[in-house]
Amino acid sequence: MPDTEIEITRRFDAPRPMVFEQWLDAASIADWFPPETWQIVSATMDGRPGGLWRASYQSMTGDELVEYGEVREVRRYDRIVLTLTQIYRRTPGPETTIVVSFEEVADGTLMTFRQTGFDSIERRDGNEAGWRGCLDKLEARVRRLKRDETELRQLHEDWFVASARKDIEASMAPIADDVVSYEHGVPAQYHGIDAVRAVCQEGFDQAAGDFEWTVPDLRIVVDGDLAVAWGLNHMQANEGGQTTMDMWSRGTRVFRRRDGRWQMIHQHVSFPFDPASGKAVFDAGP
Repeated sequence: MPDTEIEITRRFDAPRPMVFEQWLDAASIADWFPPETWQIVSATMDGRPGGLWRASYQSMTGDELVEYGEVREVRRYDRIVLTLTQIYRRTPGPETTIVVSFEEVADGTLMTFRQTGFDSIERRDGNEAGWRGCLDKLEARVRRLKRDETELRQLHEDWFVASARKDIEASMAPIADDVVSYEHGVPAQYHGIDAVRAVCQEGFDQAAGDFEWTVPDLRIVVDGDLAVAWGLNHMQANEGGQTTMDMWSRGTRVFRRRDGRWQMIHQHVSFPFDPASGKAVFDAGP
């Protein structure tokens, strides 16, 4: 390896998309980019090819460090190329190039980090020490995100099981008392868990026979104590071998962690409509 190149390999116990996305989100880099003993001041990231990014930090002694650059290449979940220039005490360093590659392996993700373009071994060594600390923070962040996503996916699985039993109280378990829900039908808003309980009970009563609710394409994004889940709801019912319900709708749900557990604080579910007839469409699947 050339004297002015850094190469670091890390293995993450997490899916490749999760690790990949941490490089292209401003809130994420604000969390794990700051070197030890430094605090983030601001962070921006346009994670598209040609997009610009910038992060500024302040030390405990008041020194300022700025890093900025351009995103040169984004090959989704495989590779990211970006430039990085540091300004320390108002003195800019050389423009360096970072190439991060991501490989899916049996136990998670293998990430290889390379940075080239340093003008001295001393600068390279200082940056390598900094990056190793930052990647420790990235590893901790990914571990938290994986834990939170696992909890939320299990919440949904428990929800689906409770719905199949038409168990209204178990179905209400993940819903906050002060929830605001935009349901499929009127009124436009349902305020509070009692209102949501009533509309869900009505739905169970209308679903003759065996009932199943799933979200096959469930997506989840977590940021601290807030999370958003979305996907297409598939609701089916069967009685005596006959299908009594088979419909799709859109669903977005917002969760907040309160007292150590996730609760749904907002839901928005809706059917698309046919512009020609103005009527709702119930079978517009994926």
